[in-house]
Amino acid sequence: MGNVSRVCSAFLQNGKLNLIYMLISLKEMLKNAYTNKYAVGAFNCLSLENVIGAIKAAEELRSPIIIQLAEVQFPCAPIELMAPLYLNAAKAATVPVAVHLDHGESMETCIHAMRLGFGSVMYDGASLPFAENVRITREVVRIAKAFGVDVEAELGKVGNADNNENKKDPDIYTGVQESLLFIQRTGIDALAIAIGNKHGHYIATPQLNIARLTEIHEACEMPLVLHGGTGTSEEDFKACIHNGICKINVATAIQLGVTNHLRQYLQSNANPDYIEMKEEVVKATKEVVAYHIKLFESEGRF
Repeated sequence: MGNVSRVCSAFLQNGKLNLIYMLISLKEMLKNAYTNKYAVGAFNCLSLENVIGAIKAAEELRSPIIIQLAEVQFPCAPIELMAPLYLNAAKAATVPVAVHLDHGESMETCIHAMRLGFGSVMYDGASLPFAENVRITREVVRIAKAFGVDVEAELGKVGNADNNENKKDPDIYTGVQESLLFIQRTGIDALAIAIGNKHGHYIATPQLNIARLTEIHEACEMPLVLHGGTGTSEEDFKACIHNGICKINVATAIQLGVTNHLRQYLQSNANPDYIEMKEEVVKATKEVVAYHIKLFESEGRF
């Protein structure tokens, strides 16, 4: 049994003791990862099949896992419909599962997710001036603590893989002293940083600034988060998780894995079956998630 615990409450029914599992604290999950130098995969699940496949992989590999939904994904996966799915799946799982809002674009969105039962939220004010990012993030933290919810925030410019930002521009990297001030002034539980990583499907393998990561890790001593993991080399992933990265977001890799898997299924089946296609989505999701769990060294942690 690993070190990540599950919180539960108990009640008596017909003379029997019943346990109700509660959501796992993101803060506790990442603290354990920080101490033991591994990362927990945070997987953006846009369907029932994604959720089933992700949790199946985590249960088979005995790994903690984070399932999350970004605000930009609400049009295709409405949060009001996904929240009960996420929460019920998390409570029924035999491994620790955290339910997280990814890239909340406003305080209102973060509060909405809290009210729906999400155990943690990310407020993304990275595009704002530093002082404004601090001000809003601090208010999100204040409200979240009243809900018993943990908060992730972002500092630095995590761009998109399909643009032409200069990878060597030092301004895109999260600053060391800036990170320390941000953490002190906001009270967040995890910080997403920019070290050359980008969201989306990379055309070329990104070059991460591991030296900057190490500096931030040594100065801040708190769980750090890597966004835009798809396309990153295994060598860089290993360097990240051994230098303070405790949560790694995986979204595009799932979408690509499912799309490629379904394309192969359709090419080999003249009369495709809808139920079989749903099962193939579960299978493809499970394969992608299992690969990343092993890569992030969270296998066997529970």
